Amino acid sequence: MKIVITDTVLFPEDCKKDLGTLGDLVVFESAPASSADLSNRVQEAQVVLLGKAAFTRETFAQAKSLKMICVCHTGFDNVDLRAATDHGVIVSNVPAYASEAVAEFVFALALDLLRKIQVADILVRKGEYDCHYYLRNRLLADETLGVVGLGNIGRKVTLIAHAFGMNVLSTTAHPESSRANECGVTFLPLRELLSLSDIVTLHVPLTPETEHLIGAEELRLMKPTAILINTSRGEVVDGNALVDALVNQKIAGAALDVFDRERLPPDSPLTRLENVLLTPHIAYLSDETIRACAKTCVENVRRFLQDEPQNVVNPEVLGRTTSR
Repeated sequence: MKIVITDTVLFPEDCKKDLGTLGDLVVFESAPASSADLSNRVQEAQVVLLGKAAFTRETFAQAKSLKMICVCHTGFDNVDLRAATDHGVIVSNVPAYASEAVAEFVFALALDLLRKIQVADILVRKGEYDCHYYLRNRLLADETLGVVGLGNIGRKVTLIAHAFGMNVLSTTAHPESSRANECGVTFLPLRELLSLSDIVTLHVPLTPETEHLIGAEELRLMKPTAILINTSRGEVVDGNALVDALVNQKIAGAALDVFDRERLPPDSPLTRLENVLLTPHIAYLSDETIRACAKTCVENVRRFLQDEPQNVVNPEVLGRTTSR
C-alpha cells in the first residue's frame, strides 16, 4: 500500500511514524509546482493525504491506483467530489478539529481592528506617542455581531461573543429554535443581519450557493461603521466588490485570513489599504490543532484499511470500493 502526503501538510514526526506503519509512506514537503506535478506525485498511490493542492478530475484520471483521499483539514472544496465518486475514490476529512482555534482567531482579528493594536505597535516602534486621538477606538461590549453560518465554528464564536457582552445575530440554513436557545442568538435573514450588525463574521463552507455570498449588494447593506471578518473561504466574498467598499468607505474595515486567490498577489489593492488586516490562512493553526488533525488523518487511513472508513464526505461511494 503506497501512501503519499502530497504537499505542505503539517504532520508531527510521531504521526508520520504511525502512518508509516500502515504502508509505504512518501512525503512531499513542498506544494506541487503544477497539476502535472501533483499527478506525478500520486500516480501510483493507493492512499493520498492532501493539503491545499487542487485535486481535479484530470488528476483523478491520472491516479489509476487511487482508492482513498484524506483531506487534512475540514474544508474539502479543493477536491472534485463528483470526480472522486465517479472514480470510486473515498474522500475523508477532519471535522471540527480547529473550531476553537478559528473562533479565538476571529476575536483576535476583531480586537486588533477595533482597538487599533497593530497600528499602535507600529507607532510606538517609530517613537510616536502623541497619537492618542488617532488611536481612539471601539469596544466589543454592546456591539452587535452577525454570525453567518452556525456550524461548529459559528457556535464557538457565539459563546465567546457573549463573554464579551455582545449582542449576537445569526443566519443559517437550519434556524431551529433549539439552536437559537443553545447559542443565545436571534436568527435573521442575511440581508437584515447585514444591516444591523457592527461586525459580520463568515463561517460557511464554499459551495456553489455560497460563492460570492457577500457581494456589492450585500456590502451596501452594511453600516459604514461595520467591519467584515472572513476566516472561511476567500471566494465567499466578491474580492473586487470588497475593495470598492473599503476604498469608498462603504464599510469601516475588514480582516481577511483567506482570499479568492490563496496567495494574495503582492500588488493586490488590499495590501495598500490601512483599514484592512491580512493574515495568511492561519486561523486554524496552533500546536493543539496540528496534532489533533494529524491524529485524525492517521485514524482515517487506518479505518479505511480496515474497511471501516470514517469521516467520509462522499458516502455515495461506499460499497463501491474497498481498501483491498
